[in-house]
Amino acid sequence: MEFSSPAQRRLETLRSHLNSSPADDPAASLFLNATASASPFSNDSYSVVLPEKLDTGKWNVYRSAKSPTKLISRFPDHPEIGTLHDNFVHAVETYPDNKYLGTRARPDGTVGEYTWMTYAETASARQAIGSGLLHNGINHGACVGLYFINRPEWLVVDHACAAYSFISVPLYDTLGPVAVKFVVNHATLQAIFCVPQTLNTLLSFLAEIPSIRLVVVVGGADENLPSLPPGSGVKIVSYQKLLSQVVFYNVLFIYGYVIFLW
Repeated sequence: MEFSSPAQRRLETLRSHLNSSPADDPAASLFLNATASASPFSNDSYSVVLPEKLDTGKWNVYRSAKSPTKLISRFPDHPEIGTLHDNFVHAVETYPDNKYLGTRARPDGTVGEYTWMTYAETASARQAIGSGLLHNGINHGACVGLYFINRPEWLVVDHACAAYSFISVPLYDTLGPVAVKFVVNHATLQAIFCVPQTLNTLLSFLAEIPSIRLVVVVGGADENLPSLPPGSGVKIVSYQKLLSQVVFYNVLFIYGYVIFLW
């Protein structure tokens, strides 16, 4: 039998797979991924192997076993969820008081009990950070760098980028300052969130990354932040100050003292 298009060949392969088991047809070019089974006592699997082969590398092409013939952009039971932002908003509305982001490091560096942010608290921080970026002149669509290791603020900033149409760009300090400088210039970052440790590295080549307009230091005290020459065009603020500034402006707006805030 001949098929006029790759799509028809794929459909016939899928039909063959759905009508027979690999044991019945060892030559079938699409089969269940046994290593990804949902349960060792179940025949259900998470993925199927498509007949396409990659031009390079040894990996197969996989697709969900629940939708082997097409990609899914929306879930039937949640048609309102189409993006990561939609997914987070749904979680906030459904589980506002549930624990979401936890940290357990004591100030002395030892491991203690978890301190949690709920979904609602994270959503409030996300709104404050996104509004704060706009208030400091960072435009919609701008690239925002995250220059620190995993911590709750990393997720908050990433959620803010998704909610306010910014593009989050991870900057890995393990790659070294040369690689970070290249990524910053290549993506034309306008703002960077960092920690005191990575701030020192950032300042060492700040003059070589002219697109930067705002540096936000996570975990740093305002009184310890360095001062930059007025002509540098770069503002340095702490993460906490960015949060408190936005809360202050929101209060003014609520009571009608200021008409336009951002």
